[in-house]
Amino acid sequence: MSTHPAGGGAASHSATMVNARVVDASGNAASIVSLHAEGSGPQQALIQLDAGTQVLVPLDLLGRQDDGSYRLPFTFHGGGDGGEVRIPVLAEELQVGKRTVDTGRGVRLHKQVVQHEELLDQPLLRDELVVAHVPVGRIVQPGEVPDTRYEGDTLVMPVFEEVLVVQKQLLLKEEVHVTRRRQEVRSAQKVMLRTEQVKVERFE
Repeated sequence: MSTHPAGGGAASHSATMVNARVVDASGNAASIVSLHAEGSGPQQALIQLDAGTQVLVPLDLLGRQDDGSYRLPFTFHGGGDGGEVRIPVLAEELQVGKRTVDTGRGVRLHKQVVQHEELLDQPLLRDELVVAHVPVGRIVQPGEVPDTRYEGDTLVMPVFEEVLVVQKQLLLKEEVHVTRRRQEVRSAQKVMLRTEQVKVERFE
């Protein structure tokens, strides 16, 4: 059975509400005896249970049924002078929550690699060997054989040759003087370097 809210509808049918049947949440039957209004307060209905107990109920709690009766959202307990009525007291609770919402706004980053040419001029060291043959032509005695030696930056390496004489002697034919000369030369080279550039694009 469908239920219609009482509210203004109950007031408009106040004439037909008297003696109308009322059923509580447990199916207990009652009837409306009279309607009452106290000052500016809500209009109330005096309901009498079959056992004789009378209860004053606000019209807002009466739900009109399709068959013309009314339903109460609570249950009458007991009857007679010792009967009681339990009326549920409701309270609304506020539940607050939060959620993440995409606003559609953000930042888009564009990265590109830019090449540029840079000239490097760096001093480099390079060694060169200068070989000079210096004639000597001196007979060397067996105990006077010169060794390889350094004269400053020059490496002197003796070169021997046997010559045929009345007696065999060791002839110092020449000495090879090796001088190391160090000079500074510049070597220019092109080197490709890369730099990253970030472009920020804002959009709504």
